[in-house]
Amino acid sequence: MYILLTSSCVTQKEYARVLDQYLNSEIEKKAQMLECDSIKRAILKENSDFKYQLEKLMDKSAELVTQKDSLKNVIDGLNTQYSSSQQEYLQKLKTAADKDQKTNADLIQMQLDLEKQKFDLDKKESDLKKLTADLLLRETKIAELEKLLSDQKLQSEQLRDAIKKALTDFSAGELSVYTKDGKVYVSMSDKLLFKSGSTLVESKGVEALGKIADVVKKNPDIQVNIEGHTDNVPYASNGGLLKDNWDLSLMRASSVLHIMTDKYKVNAKQIIGSGRGEFFPIESNATPDGRAKNRRTEIILTPKIDQLFNLIGK
Repeated sequence: MYILLTSSCVTQKEYARVLDQYLNSEIEKKAQMLECDSIKRAILKENSDFKYQLEKLMDKSAELVTQKDSLKNVIDGLNTQYSSSQQEYLQKLKTAADKDQKTNADLIQMQLDLEKQKFDLDKKESDLKKLTADLLLRETKIAELEKLLSDQKLQSEQLRDAIKKALTDFSAGELSVYTKDGKVYVSMSDKLLFKSGSTLVESKGVEALGKIADVVKKNPDIQVNIEGHTDNVPYASNGGLLKDNWDLSLMRASSVLHIMTDKYKVNAKQIIGSGRGEFFPIESNATPDGRAKNRRTEIILTPKIDQLFNLIGK
């Protein structure tokens, strides 16, 4: 946005009022985008936590299987010992009438031992039932988590293929489409979207954004994150509203966001814009080619993960 002051059109007071409104609007917008960026980082952390908890569950299940097998062996041994002791007791009981008082005392002690063995055996069998039930619950939860993660991966792959098909008219030097951590990335070079130092999207870039918007509107459950990135060459602000590369990346992300929501009618609740400045390069800034690759806008499409949140919550 540009605000011009001419003596024939706008008074100094009116110019100051309009400028103040614009600056307040941009400050509020930047604060909202920073807050959205924080939410995005929290979602990424939760997704990582899902995978970590799945690994813990699988390790615990393996440990429970080992405990279950060990307990089963103990129970089998106790059963054998109990059966043998019971046979010996019955045999001695059969001939007790022919024995002296000491034999009767031995029989009483043997009976007590048998009752203790039976008590220990019943407790072990109860422990085994509880362990088996716990193991079954864990295996069920692991199966649910694995299915949800598999479904998310499949949805991401289908989304990636749909985006690639929509963008076949654009070259590899202009943009790239790939998946990472269950999300679909559309990395668009600045030469496709912007002229040097500009925040105005070029016509060919607007066309590409329209094709992406068509796919997004067919997938209302996905979250769209737009990230602006720059190289490390300082931005020459010349006293304008943009002070540095961070401002430049933020305003570029905002321009892309407004094209997708205003021009192409993507649901504003699905979309977040943020500026990453020069702080997340994908190549070294030591070469012109590396700097060119770092000057990019990334559109990150994340499938809905509410079911994963709910399962972990249980």
